[in-house]
Amino acid sequence: MKRKCALLAAAALLFAAGCASVPPPKEETDKAPETKPKNTVVKTIADTDEVLLNPGKGFVYYGGDSATSKKVAPYYTTGYHRFSWADIEPQDGQYNFEKIDHQIDYYKSQGKTFGFGVMCCNSSSDEMYITPEFVFDKGAGFDISTKSNGVRQVIPKWDDEIYLSEVDEFVAALGERYDGNADVVFLDILSYGNWGEQHLFGLDTGDPDYSYKGRVSPEFFRDRYVRPYMEAFPNTLLFNPWGYDALNDVYEALIEEGVSVRRDGIVKYTNGLDVLAKAYGKLPVAFEYAEKYSHYIDDGREDYFNERLMEAIEVAKPSYIQLDIDWFDNNLELCKTLANRMGYYFRLKEAEYTEKVAAGETLEVRLRFLNDGVAPIYEPCTLYLGLLDEEGNLAERIPTSAVPENWLPGEAAEERISVPFDGLPAGNYRLAAGLFRNGEDEAPCYLLGSEGKTEDNWYVFGRTAIG
Repeated sequence: MKRKCALLAAAALLFAAGCASVPPPKEETDKAPETKPKNTVVKTIADTDEVLLNPGKGFVYYGGDSATSKKVAPYYTTGYHRFSWADIEPQDGQYNFEKIDHQIDYYKSQGKTFGFGVMCCNSSSDEMYITPEFVFDKGAGFDISTKSNGVRQVIPKWDDEIYLSEVDEFVAALGERYDGNADVVFLDILSYGNWGEQHLFGLDTGDPDYSYKGRVSPEFFRDRYVRPYMEAFPNTLLFNPWGYDALNDVYEALIEEGVSVRRDGIVKYTNGLDVLAKAYGKLPVAFEYAEKYSHYIDDGREDYFNERLMEAIEVAKPSYIQLDIDWFDNNLELCKTLANRMGYYFRLKEAEYTEKVAAGETLEVRLRFLNDGVAPIYEPCTLYLGLLDEEGNLAERIPTSAVPENWLPGEAAEERISVPFDGLPAGNYRLAAGLFRNGEDEAPCYLLGSEGKTEDNWYVFGRTAIG
């Protein structure tokens, strides 16, 4: 299917507007121009448009091990799956963690991370028990939801203490196994509501008002559903799937306590985006679609889908977005743009440095970065200056005082580095910048949308001679 030129132009304009750098301040007429040493070089760094797969952001793929997964591998960072509680704990205290481990291992083998959640209710399933049958055998209260095809599903009464105590035990076991797992980048809190989305729509219990009457209070939801996850997963990013307006105050308060929000109804619905926007600068947020892109193809509303998606991105500034395969097949160029645009997207734009340093003198470096994404970086990040020898080997790695978390979207950030060289051997060196998660990493782990990248993810911006 051919894309309309008008939509691509609009998307490009929107991207360019969001990425516009802040103009430099006007020079004061009574201020003398800054004098620079004769051996100072100022260099503009060219941009690249390659898709960067960086930590803490990116497209999220739901398809598991498949040919499609390999096709879209250059464009997504994170795999995702929602499990049924009954599949993970089929018998009381007997856990089938292999189902989760298999997914983690597959995505890790592809160089990806993993996010997941465990549902207690799923009206899309034809299984009678999503919450394990043994929970109800212990006396937990329940309702029956009947689908249009006659399939019946047992769903818990959401304030039942027997049910909640069993959830607590399961969440604790889940946390004991997966909290702090470096390959699990986030976990959804899915113990409440249909699909775990913290609402009760889509459940037919015979009561037309069930989606309202079956709810728990916001305070009950916070204390009995969210806090057990917070206790079990202190070292893992948690997402509350936005459910409905009555929970807004709870969502916003929990953001301040480190629990973020995702929206599982993007494009079709816009409510909840203002809550996600409250996480900006504090925690990453995530998008999932309400409907498949193929439905919009069938209705001839492909442009509408993309327009609404772009609007939602500018409001809520997500770090993670679901990768719909039909959308990918029909919007590859926009996919490439958004793969970089979501979350943070750093470019090294300019470098100024002294190209000759006598022994015992100081190397002066100024680097100007630009965040062309929609959000700050929420991952730990440290800027290092690297000196590479003529063979490209790292001779010296110098930490800087830069704080990349403060490199805000659309704003230029200048970092000045002064390095005295007392013991470094005389010689010619290539100057490079590298962004590390921590000082224990052997090489930079964050990629820049700039030219000059080495095989070890350093970005060479110039040369200097010492001695």
